[in-house]
Amino acid sequence: MGQRNIQTAVAMAAVGLGLLLQGVPAAAAQAAPQSPATPAAGVRDAHVKGVVVARVPLHVRHRPTTSAKVIGSLDPYEKVELSCQAKGSWVEGNNIWYRLHGKPGWVSARFVHNYTPVQWCR
Repeated sequence: MGQRNIQTAVAMAAVGLGLLLQGVPAAAAQAAPQSPATPAAGVRDAHVKGVVVARVPLHVRHRPTTSAKVIGSLDPYEKVELSCQAKGSWVEGNNIWYRLHGKPGWVSARFVHNYTPVQWCR
């Protein structure tokens, strides 16, 4: 997705949120206080959500390198969960790879958009 498309999508989401909150009292529009079940600020999930931005099925590999065995694939625009990131082989100017959460394999970060920062693998 190009920069202009991302900016347009963000602007549309902001307008949509404004329409949803139109007429809602200011007190109701404010964030609710955190309950004990809500994670505290600064505490992250063990995984991050992302989406495949490749136009063709994306190879899932055994290790973070283009020479590793292909063990599966992800469809374009498929939502994924990411555990961590590591440096691997270069793919179109990007050497970051994401480890998938909940299933084995690695995907090139060049073809996955992460919604929040992904922690480094240990």
